[in-house]
Amino acid sequence: MRSISQNKYFFLVMLLVSLIPTTSFAFTCSTSIEGKTDQELQSILNACDQEIAEQQAILADNQKQQVSLNQGISELSASINKSALEIKAQNAQIKKLGSNITQKQQYIGQLNARVETIKDSIGQIVRQTSALDNTSIIEVLLSSENLSAFLKNSDNYSEINGKLHELVLELGGVRKTTEQEKKELENKKAQVEKLKYEQEKTKKLLENLKNEKQRILNVTKGQEAEYKKDIAAKERAKNQIKNRLFRTVGGVELTFGEALKLIQPYESTIGVNSALILAVLTQETSVDGLIGKNIGKCYYNQSAKNSSNSVMSPSQIPSFLAIMSELGMDAAKTPVSCPIYSDGAYGGAMGPAQFMPKTWWDVESNTGFKARVASVIGSYSASPFENKDSFVGTALYLKDAQTRCKTSFSKQWDIWACSASKYYGGLALKGSRLTNYMYKSYGYGYQVAQRATQFAKDIDTLNL
Repeated sequence: MRSISQNKYFFLVMLLVSLIPTTSFAFTCSTSIEGKTDQELQSILNACDQEIAEQQAILADNQKQQVSLNQGISELSASINKSALEIKAQNAQIKKLGSNITQKQQYIGQLNARVETIKDSIGQIVRQTSALDNTSIIEVLLSSENLSAFLKNSDNYSEINGKLHELVLELGGVRKTTEQEKKELENKKAQVEKLKYEQEKTKKLLENLKNEKQRILNVTKGQEAEYKKDIAAKERAKNQIKNRLFRTVGGVELTFGEALKLIQPYESTIGVNSALILAVLTQETSVDGLIGKNIGKCYYNQSAKNSSNSVMSPSQIPSFLAIMSELGMDAAKTPVSCPIYSDGAYGGAMGPAQFMPKTWWDVESNTGFKARVASVIGSYSASPFENKDSFVGTALYLKDAQTRCKTSFSKQWDIWACSASKYYGGLALKGSRLTNYMYKSYGYGYQVAQRATQFAKDIDTLNL
């Protein structure tokens, strides 16, 4: 026998059931129509109409999205074609400017040769005029030459000498103007090359967007659930890339995204891909992908197995001490890289980018990357131990290497491998040592190029 509370619950459920129309949930478009009443058949028909309307709405949205994607792809294709034409025009302009610069240089050489010839002529005239000046009247009278001829020669030499001096001054002015025009052409060429670099980046980004839209379009033609799953996977990948950790000097950690933000603003100014810069930094001082984890565990005056019994080469120490003094750092307590005896007898590299002291700043010649880095970042000084400064320094060194590598290689992978090898082994690196670094799987340049290729894909993913 039910209790009062049970009876209340039973009647409440029955009331709710009685309030729900049976046709609202009993039938679907797939329900069998055999043995159904007219009312039930109408309910099935209504369910079919509703499901058809829902599917038509989904189909319309899908078709609308495909139209939008197709339009976007067409617009991107037009933009890519326009960028390609602009890049071709810039290549032609660069070639023309290079030819003009060469012509100016040749003309300057011709002017220099003419000036030197005229100077020799002036010297001869001066000597001959001096000989005439030293000839006494008695000697003239005693010689076979008459006095009027002697005076005429003297006047002719003076007149020719004066005209030659005027010509030297005129040629000097023309040379100065030509050198200024050559400099202006070089500056214009540099500007066009920078514009071309930016245009190529824009074209690549447009191509990435087009490819992504095409990919999405292909997905939308399939199952919606697969599309959502793909997008979710890509978002997870983007988060993993952005949050990948780099550890820099002093144990400070940066994510991949943060490290990219440090160097990417200078990418177009310097002309080196951020992927290559980050790959070199990772190769230089990282363990398991953490920049700076292998930053250096030795000190400059620590004993080592070499002829100087010192971690740092004696030739590097004056520059190192000067850098430490300028930065207000304790030389004896600042870690530098330890010697890797398979590559050389000495260590002593500084900071995340592992610059050698004399490369960063040579106190004897007052030259080095310190001044160049300061100029790029707009500062009075720069430090090889600061993340941004050292990153920019790496980019500048790679730019020098890249310029040399482009004379021998045209493919991006080869240029990256060559540039990284020269970063490691010196700008003069060539021959079998260079190719070993580039193409042996254990080689420095090979490993950097492989990593840079993956980093470039990661950066493209972040830019989507």
